[in-house]
Amino acid sequence: MREPAPEARGGLVRIDFIELLLVYLRKWWLIVLCALVAGGLALLYTKTQVEPVYQAGVSVYVNNARNNEQSDYVSGTDLSTSKMLVNTYVNIISSDTVLGKVIEAAQLDYTPDQLRSILSARQVGDTEIFKVYINHTDPQECARIANAVATIAPGEIELFVEGSSCKIIDYATVPTTPIGPNYSRNAALGALLGCVAVLAFLTLRHTMDTRIKTEADLEFLGSIPVLGQIPSFSQPTKGRGYQGERLNPSPYQSSSTNHKEAR
Repeated sequence: MREPAPEARGGLVRIDFIELLLVYLRKWWLIVLCALVAGGLALLYTKTQVEPVYQAGVSVYVNNARNNEQSDYVSGTDLSTSKMLVNTYVNIISSDTVLGKVIEAAQLDYTPDQLRSILSARQVGDTEIFKVYINHTDPQECARIANAVATIAPGEIELFVEGSSCKIIDYATVPTTPIGPNYSRNAALGALLGCVAVLAFLTLRHTMDTRIKTEADLEFLGSIPVLGQIPSFSQPTKGRGYQGERLNPSPYQSSSTNHKEAR
């Protein structure tokens, strides 16, 4: 006599990954449909509910020699020092002191933290130039704030860093093209979430289905081997009575309809 499988003794649910894959293949149309619907909804939401974001920036050149002390020759040490100080300049611009002066000069209804959240700065390659960017949903306001930073920043940098010089290369212009949101990315993420959701549903439904459908299911649950199956009878044919068809599905499948017909 065979012993039941350890999984059956422990009350665990057996997961046949081949069967699960077949479930996915049979429901491929549902997976594709849910992905398309979710992607379309994500795209629609992004276009109708998410405001476009614009970006304006100013370019700043810095070195470590004051304007009134500069000579015709700039040493390599000066250039190297200026490059290393760029991060210092960026931190100075992002400080509460400088941002407070920008808010006051531009008459902005912001706190330093709010202004800092829409401000970013980065060095341009391995140079003495860095750019300050402002992201805003209003393109006009975006350029105005960026130019206010350009007006205040040079004097503050020269004040805090002795021996430094700071010049504005490019002022901000009003942007015409938004930098976000990314419609393609949001639609793809929506489609991916829809696909994951339907796969999770199909997996859960398959694993929670405790009906006995095959001989293997019965052998898995019990310790007694299956000796036979009750066939499911098909419709009668002309002059030949009923044809029996042996099916693999459930031995416990109801045959009441077939028995009535057989009578």
